[in-house]
Amino acid sequence: MTDHLTAETSDRGFDFLPDIPSEYGGHVEVSESSAASGPHIWLRAYEDMRSGVRPPVQAAMHLTAENAWRLAEQLQKLVREHYQGDATPEWAR
Repeated sequence: MTDHLTAETSDRGFDFLPDIPSEYGGHVEVSESSAASGPHIWLRAYEDMRSGVRPPVQAAMHLTAENAWRLAEQLQKLVREHYQGDATPEWAR
């Protein structure tokens, strides 16, 4: 298992995966949700443009498992079919 897939489990038993950094500051992170209606995922984006003008901003999305799959497929499609060439890393092929 690669480091970006090695989860830490919270005191409540939910998995949190390591942050993925943004090239312009900030990061995104994903974790399991405790939604009683079925499997859900939290996707959180933290923007920090390092401008010092304002504090970092967080946006949180609560996705069903089905929509999390859709997002994963969209990301993979954009990487594979990028107009500058396939950007899929060797370890992911």
